[in-house]
Amino acid sequence: MKKNLTIDVYMDTICPWCRMGTTSLRSALKQLPEDTKATVRWHAYQLNPGIRPEGEDYRQVMIGRLGGNAQFEARMKQYNETGVRFGLTFNMDIVKYTPNTTLSHQLIAVTPEDLQEQLIEKIYTAYFEKGINIGDVDELVEIARSNGVTDDAAELKIRLLKGDGLEKVELGQRNAQKLGIRGVPYFVINEEISLSGLQSPSEFINVFENS
Repeated sequence: MKKNLTIDVYMDTICPWCRMGTTSLRSALKQLPEDTKATVRWHAYQLNPGIRPEGEDYRQVMIGRLGGNAQFEARMKQYNETGVRFGLTFNMDIVKYTPNTTLSHQLIAVTPEDLQEQLIEKIYTAYFEKGINIGDVDELVEIARSNGVTDDAAELKIRLLKGDGLEKVELGQRNAQKLGIRGVPYFVINEEISLSGLQSPSEFINVFENS
């Protein structure tokens, strides 16, 4: 195993599998030898880039994507049951909006790197456990403020609305396209090995040991 690992994570803030995947990655990283340094870099990937800025009805969007009400109910059950395996709660019955995730990715982009992982988890918790509309700039700013990302909520709101961080978000999308990414989560280890979809901690460890 190399002493320095770089993991590029392509994710979306409304992706349940991404939340599970990053939790699994975090568990794997905790099992690394103490002298191994791991750097995680977060990249934006939007599953629904065409969603209106004000968001759309979650149930209707998902039923349209999955093909029917029965498929929708089965998928919600799958999120809940699979989440339990990773120690995560998904209260999908209170998720009302499919937001446009541009602003949430901008927020991640302008957040100091050492706080990004914590912020991403708080955004996931807000959306999947509390049903908060993370496409709403005021909700995002409050998440940032309450988690120590900023002490000037008004300034952060202005920055997000004027497009700060957007260039990095768009770069993530372009890089994903170059890599041929068609879904997330997607992980690139040391810029060499790619893993698509939800991975278990042991699967990550196996790749790290052979990288």
